[in-house]
Parts: sequence; structure tokens; C-alpha cells
Amino acid sequence: NLCNYMNFAFQSGGLVMWPLLISSIISMACIFERCLYWRSINWHNRYTTQKILRIYSEDVNNLKPFLVKNPNCPLSFVLLNSIEYEKGTSENFHLALSSSIQAVIPKLTRFNDLFSTIITVSPLLGLLGTILGLIKSFSLLDLGQSNVNSQGVTSGISEALVTTAAGLIIAIITLLFANFFKSLYKNQLNIIEEYAVKIELIRSQNMIKK
Repeated sequence: NLCNYMNFAFQSGGLVMWPLLISSIISMACIFERCLYWRSINWHNRYTTQKILRIYSEDVNNLKPFLVKNPNCPLSFVLLNSIEYEKGTSENFHLALSSSIQAVIPKLTRFNDLFSTIITVSPLLGLLGTILGLIKSFSLLDLGQSNVNSQGVTSGISEALVTTAAGLIIAIITLLFANFFKSLYKNQLNIIEEYAVKIELIRSQNMIKK
């Protein structure tokens, strides 16, 4: 039973289990939010980005209303922040696109620093629990005496092992998801830059036609 196991872990792990629990809750909440976010981004990559290119190539005046309707699409965000420079020089439009791409990066890398902190802190908390558990065990050992509190010694060793395991589990799970989200970010940045170049090419062709 999971509840019984969790109860045993907290009874065995001691006080260090509480900050580990808080770390795990924060990590899981952020992972859940990022999963929903990247699911939405994947949908926009399939359906929205192609529509943006088609609308831009057909009539740029119809583009802004469509972008406003899809603000969660990274390419929409980039173009909304740079579309006002579309009728300016090519250099100004390119700079506007580049600046907008930089502005969208914090949205794509949200919680990355928090994940790194949890990955670093969780094993350290586990190590702290290990040390406290061992200190508790050694304090109950009285060399040369026969009346050793075996239950207390066992409890201290259990505390040392449980906190270490909990810290490592939290760090490993968070690390796997953090690296997965980083790979999605890098891929998404490449997609944004690719479509930004396509937008500039379409603009150049339209300028030549005029």
C-alpha cells in the first residue's frame, strides 16, 4: 500500500523528510505545468505555424488578428512583437525578429533554474538525513556495554538510508524531466528561427514584386 509506505518513510526518515516532501511537490507541480505547456506548443507546431506562413504570404494585413487569437504559439509571440517593423527596412525587421526571439526564451525555459536547484539540493538533503541518522545511531552505541538500544540504533540507520534514497529519487526524476524539457526548448528554438527566416524570405519576395 502506497500510503503505508509513505507513512513508514516519514516515520523512518525524520525531520529531513519534510523539506524533501516540499521539494518533491514543487518539482511535480512544475513538471506537470511544463508537460501541459509543451503539449500546447506541440499542437501549435503542427497546426498554427503553417497557417501563419500561409496568411503572411497571402495578405499580411490578416496576420495580426490571427496572431492575437493564438498568443500561446511562440511564433505568434515573436511576430506580434515585431510585426510593426514589417514595413520598415529589412535590417530593422530582422533586428525586431531577433529581439522577439530572445524575449520568448524565458517562456520556453521557465523553471529550468528551479529544476537545477532541486536536482542539487535534494541529494544534499538526503546526505544531511544520512549524517543525522548515523549520529543518532552512534549516540546510542555504548561500546563495552551489553545494554545497547538496538531499536534506537536500527531507527537511526533506517533514517540514514530512507532520506538518502528519497533525495536521490527526487533528484533523478527531476533531472530526467529537466533534460527532456531542455531538449524540447532547443528544438523549439530551432523551429522559431527556421520560421523567422522563412518570414523574412517571404517578405523579401513580396518587396521584389512590389
